[in-house]
Amino acid sequence: MSDPAGPTVRRRRLGSELRELRERAGLDQAAAATHLECSTSKISRLERGQGQAKVMEIRSLLDLFGVTDEEERAKILTLHKTAAEVGWWEQAEYEEVLPSGLGVYVGLEYDARAVQCWELGFVPGLLQTPDYARAVLASVPRRTADEVDRLVKARLQRQARLMPEDANPLELWAVIDESVLHRPLGGPAVMRAQLDALVTWSTRTNVTVQIYRAKDSHPGLRGSFSLLEFGPADPRIGYVDAPSGNAFLEKDRQVRGLVDTFDRLRAGALSPEESAALLRSLAAEEN
Repeated sequence: MSDPAGPTVRRRRLGSELRELRERAGLDQAAAATHLECSTSKISRLERGQGQAKVMEIRSLLDLFGVTDEEERAKILTLHKTAAEVGWWEQAEYEEVLPSGLGVYVGLEYDARAVQCWELGFVPGLLQTPDYARAVLASVPRRTADEVDRLVKARLQRQARLMPEDANPLELWAVIDESVLHRPLGGPAVMRAQLDALVTWSTRTNVTVQIYRAKDSHPGLRGSFSLLEFGPADPRIGYVDAPSGNAFLEKDRQVRGLVDTFDRLRAGALSPEESAALLRSLAAEEN
């Protein structure tokens, strides 16, 4: 992806560029923090793509790092300008209700070329119907009806990336544990509609759905995860969501571990055609 569509990847790329320039200059984060008269944690967040800096601060860092080439400086400053844009998920309507870390994930998903996900507990969020999503989101204690409404709206907004109206629709490969299909969240009617929706989703050329039949033991029992793929300039990122919090995995060894697990899961799952047949059969049983 030569020009990411949203600010999240741009911020991460800007941070990576600044870190490389700092290291090329032989400086540590403390030196950069002293130069800007700020905390080291601010420099750390900036280099991880999680913070914002004023344009004058970026110019000052470029001076500190000895970047004198006007073309290189212009590239960094342009990236900083576009990284400052606000994504739809950062608007107050959504930012106030998205769980910690999920906003970052949604931003990465918005910029991704492809997502591969393994789901052990629920239908993948990108494929949920509004009623199914509402049942999942309402199950969290102390969450208000208004918060649930906004979270459902955010989930539907995410689905827009799968639609053909998008210039470059997201490619999704989802492997789902069969137990998910027998867990009637929201009641039989909601689950029947969700099963029908999965059949419809699986007919799209950019969506692949596979069902992993129940087994005593399999590679995915440790929990759900996603892999996000971008362009050649941006490495693949792993994402693990758990009750204790979420984690973004970026080290090669960590990502390779998830890739290996996902490859084993899709190799052991029903084929897309067999999975669609199972979904149709289960939907018929719900009638």
